[in-house]
Amino acid sequence: MDERAQSTQFRRTVVVDIETVTLDPNLVKGALDALTGRVVCVGMLIDDGTQLEELAITDENEVNILTKFWATIRPTDVIVGHNVHEFDIPFIRQRSWILGIRPSRTIDLRKFYTADVWDSMQVWSNWAFKKFVSLDALGAALQCGQKSAHGMDVAQWWAIRDLQAIAQYCLGDVRLTYLVYCKMTYQEPRLAKPSAEVQQPKMSTAERIMSVRENRERIPRKTGIVPIRPRV
Repeated sequence: MDERAQSTQFRRTVVVDIETVTLDPNLVKGALDALTGRVVCVGMLIDDGTQLEELAITDENEVNILTKFWATIRPTDVIVGHNVHEFDIPFIRQRSWILGIRPSRTIDLRKFYTADVWDSMQVWSNWAFKKFVSLDALGAALQCGQKSAHGMDVAQWWAIRDLQAIAQYCLGDVRLTYLVYCKMTYQEPRLAKPSAEVQQPKMSTAERIMSVRENRERIPRKTGIVPIRPRV
């Protein structure tokens, strides 16, 4: 095991993945740029050295998503992700600037520096752009599994405000990234299986009736944090 990658309560490992959509349906690749896209979900897997905690932050209001992300992340956390160095973290930071949200910490995005951010795509290719590798391909090569869906599905789910489907997909990528990270740092993953049941928040009888009506009428719904049971 790579001792430098060992998680502790003072230096947590936080695997991050975001899902984005375009602000303009006429822009095919609008979701890939913070000027033309927005965040609809932030998936996080937090390893404090003793247990894992998973959560998906999703909401129709992007301000709520980003505010919760910055409130969750700590100054000493090591952020892990696939292409998180070039996409996820810059996108979060740029959207935070646009929306006037002050980050809770600075994140060092220097190349070849992995103290703040550990990017499986960059570490695999040694920061060589021409050696791009997808999470799906890397997961398969390392026998960690593969993605369950495609990022293009997010736009369709967002169109009908199926935030639950977006959260499930995002967490799937987070779990796969975590397994890849453990394999590349010679750690035994604490994640028993790459699957978990998303728990719905408890609702009153009146809220359940309204939820059923909304589903029937396909009315967009607002959703907050989608918590997952901690895994030990």
